[in-house]
Amino acid sequence: MNNILNNVTVVITTFLSGENLEKCLQNIPKYFQKLIIDNANEKNKKDYFEKKFENLTYYLSSENLGVPRSYSLANKLVKTKYMFNTQPDVIIKKNCIENLMKKLSIYKNAIILSPTIFHNGNYHVDGDFKILKIRNSKFYNVKNFFFNSVHKEPPHGDFSVEAVTGTAMLIDRDKLMTINDWDKNIFNYFEDMDLCLRSRLKGYEIIKIRDAEVDHDAFSSHTREFENELDFSRNWHYSWSRVYFKKKHESYINAIYWGFWQCIKSTTKYFIYFLINKKKSTIHYAKLSGYLNAILNRQSSFRPKIKI
Repeated sequence: MNNILNNVTVVITTFLSGENLEKCLQNIPKYFQKLIIDNANEKNKKDYFEKKFENLTYYLSSENLGVPRSYSLANKLVKTKYMFNTQPDVIIKKNCIENLMKKLSIYKNAIILSPTIFHNGNYHVDGDFKILKIRNSKFYNVKNFFFNSVHKEPPHGDFSVEAVTGTAMLIDRDKLMTINDWDKNIFNYFEDMDLCLRSRLKGYEIIKIRDAEVDHDAFSSHTREFENELDFSRNWHYSWSRVYFKKKHESYINAIYWGFWQCIKSTTKYFIYFLINKKKSTIHYAKLSGYLNAILNRQSSFRPKIKI
C-alpha cells in the first residue's frame, strides 16, 4: 500500500486563500507529496508553508493562471502517476485519498476517481455529480437535478457517472494526456465539465467512491477582504465559460443565439438594479461583459485588479 501512496501528488491551486489553505493542508497526511500553485504570487507564504508541512512544494506563479492552466502546469511539475486535485476551501476526511488509491486496481478504465462531496456537512446531489447527455459521440446538454432538497444520505456504494465537479478528483495523468490535458482557454468554470465530457467521449470511466469523503465550503476559497472584486470575476468567467463550453461542444450558432439572449437579460437587469441595488447591478454588468466577450470570440482575459 505504501508504494501506491507514494505515487500520488496532492495539487492545490490558490489565489489569496487566507487561512483556508492551512486548514486544508492540516487534514492531508504528511507522507503525501503536495504541490501548491499560488496564483497571487504571495512570496512571504512560500517559506512558511514549506517549513511547516513536510513533502510540500510551493510554486509562485508570476501571473494569475486560473484553474485549468494551474492544473496543466502542475501536470508538468509532478513526478507521480496520479494527481489529487482540490481547493483551499475543502476539508479532506480521514483516509479519503488512501481509499481512492485502493480502488485504482478495481476501476482500471477510470480516468477520474472522485470522493463523495459534502457541503458544510450536508449532501447535495447536484454538488456531487452531473449528467451529461451524449448521443452518437456528441454532447448535447448538461442536465442538472431540478430540486433543492438537501440529501443527508448519499448513495450507497461506488457508481459510475458522466461528470463530477472539480472540487476534488484523483486523476490518472497518463490517461489525461490522451485527451490533451486541461483546456487552457478557460480561466475558471466549466473546465471540470469539459474534462469529464472529453474523458467520456474517449471511452474512459468516471467513478464516485463512497468511502472517500470531502467537505466543501463553497465560495470561500478566497479571503473576504477582496470579496467584491472576486465576485465580479466569478460572474464574468462563469458567463464567458458557459458560452465557450456551448460553442465548443454544442452547435456554434445555438451557442451564439443563447449568449445573445443572455446579454439582453443581463442588460435589462443591469438597468433595473442600477438605481436600487448597485451590487446586483454590478454583478449583471459582469455577466453581460463575460457573455459579450465570449460571443465576440475574445479570450477569457479578465483578471481581478487587486493590490496585495
